[in-house]
Amino acid sequence: MTPRRTVVTTSWDDGHRLDTALADLLARYDVPGTFYIAPRNVELRPADRLPAEGIRDLAARDGVEIGGHTLSHLRLPLLDDAAAREQVTLGKIELENIIGAPVVSFCYPRGQYRAVHVRQVVQAGFRLARTVRRSSLATGPVLEMATTVNAYAHRVDVPLVLRLAGGRPGHAARLYRHWDELAIRWFDLCLERGGVYHLWGHSWEVDARGDWARLERVLAHISGRPDVRYVTNGTLAEAGAA
Repeated sequence: MTPRRTVVTTSWDDGHRLDTALADLLARYDVPGTFYIAPRNVELRPADRLPAEGIRDLAARDGVEIGGHTLSHLRLPLLDDAAAREQVTLGKIELENIIGAPVVSFCYPRGQYRAVHVRQVVQAGFRLARTVRRSSLATGPVLEMATTVNAYAHRVDVPLVLRLAGGRPGHAARLYRHWDELAIRWFDLCLERGGVYHLWGHSWEVDARGDWARLERVLAHISGRPDVRYVTNGTLAEAGAA
């Protein structure tokens, strides 16, 4: 019997200065990461944005990919089509000017987009785009890529955790309360079934919730597996993993 293939990828949104600390943690466990950066993110204080030299530092690291996240992290459906196109395109141009290399992956801010924005992403030259849809071991369409688990405890996941816990109330409660338990359970399922395990989050959110130890626990569990392939988001489609 041919073993089911398991692929691991991670991605981290917004372009916060704490992305460097998160990249350090990923490097400790040799887990790749795609950092989706809005270089002029209006939702972050200027002092909290990762500066250009920090973006260049990330881009120079092994196992790190820089992805587009618009210029200012504005919600695309709230903009007219011309303004949305400008956000998508100018964000890509600014990042490419900073790192001196192509930026091929994109993430829709807050996961909000319409069909016109998918077309704009393609027209800007992106080859892959990530959403915030969770609970999947299949990426789905390459320009509307789904994820597996968020490094954050979502309080709307009761039906999901009941299924994943196999009817065991105590286990379901742990999965519900602790996102690291849920992330580990999803990874173990991916090993059994095959697929793409995609962990994502925000460095500032991990820090604000005091979740660095939880994140490290997950990385320790998912890393170093000889039969698992570890990739950045941008290589998923190119390598046929998506």
